[in-house]
Amino acid sequence: MGELFNFKVFQQKKERETNIQDPRMVVAIYRSVVHFVHMYLDEIYEDPMDHLTTHSDLKSLYKNDRGKFLETFAALIQYWELPPNSDKELPYNKEFDCFPTIGDLCMYIEKRVKDL
Repeated sequence: MGELFNFKVFQQKKERETNIQDPRMVVAIYRSVVHFVHMYLDEIYEDPMDHLTTHSDLKSLYKNDRGKFLETFAALIQYWELPPNSDKELPYNKEFDCFPTIGDLCMYIEKRVKDL
């Protein structure tokens, strides 16, 4: 006898793989990270895409305010509908060591999205 396949599961897996390999996903992640970082910053930029790059230092942007960074991080996790990870992902008081730049935060979100 042959194996039974659930076509919907197969189709969802294929769509997910296609979306992950889509180069627009990287841009969407970058834009969402910049959007949420900008939303929780004290400084307001006219056009945050011009001022916030992947090399922007998060510690100086947040003025070492862990609370605001954690709010941003939680909002990004919720926005991308990522399942909660272990509590080892953000060691207490070491958030800015784990994510020194916006690029590092983008790479983390991208990795988590690909793991879905």
